[in-house]
Amino acid sequence: MAAGSSGPGLICVPACIKVSPDEAAAMDTFEFDYDVLVRPMESRMMRSIWRIVRDKEAAEDALQDALAVIWKKRGTVARHPNPQALILRISVDAAIDAVRKTRRRLSHEVQGLPEDAPDGAAPPVTKASEDRGLRSAVLEAISRLPKRQATAALLHLVEEQSYEEVARAMGCSASTARVHVMRGRAALARRLFRERPDLAAGRDGEFKEAAS
Repeated sequence: MAAGSSGPGLICVPACIKVSPDEAAAMDTFEFDYDVLVRPMESRMMRSIWRIVRDKEAAEDALQDALAVIWKKRGTVARHPNPQALILRISVDAAIDAVRKTRRRLSHEVQGLPEDAPDGAAPPVTKASEDRGLRSAVLEAISRLPKRQATAALLHLVEEQSYEEVARAMGCSASTARVHVMRGRAALARRLFRERPDLAAGRDGEFKEAAS
């Protein structure tokens, strides 16, 4: 079977991934159909990644990273009781990795005033700059969370997945998913208290709004 083709009971391979005929034949046993399992999720994957990353190039890279992980784990995805939840989790993980990569890069850059800032004047504070500052604070807080806490919190608070859906996506019990969400939310609230006191209570609506 050629890459990118599909048929009854066969997989469909995304065109950007090259496989040999032997690999394609072996993958039939996984019953992985890209058109059925992944393609309908592509827009949602990008929306989820964009909410976290907020950068076109980084978002596109994260989407490719997520697709690569899905491809490597195609058997697990195909057999998963909720493939969509797992695909969404993989997307969120890729976005978190992208945010951490950006934070590491920025940490090596020297922060300074723009060259055209007169007499060292600070830029004017606008609603847009405040919103960007809030999103930056949220992303910075997320990037410092343990990976599973960050993933669980984003899936539940931003993607509005139930604890049961989060649990299925993360391969743990609902009670464990609830603990990850609670710890992640508490850690976000503690960190954001220093940046935005209005988010100190950790209310779900504000976290979602900040990431939307």
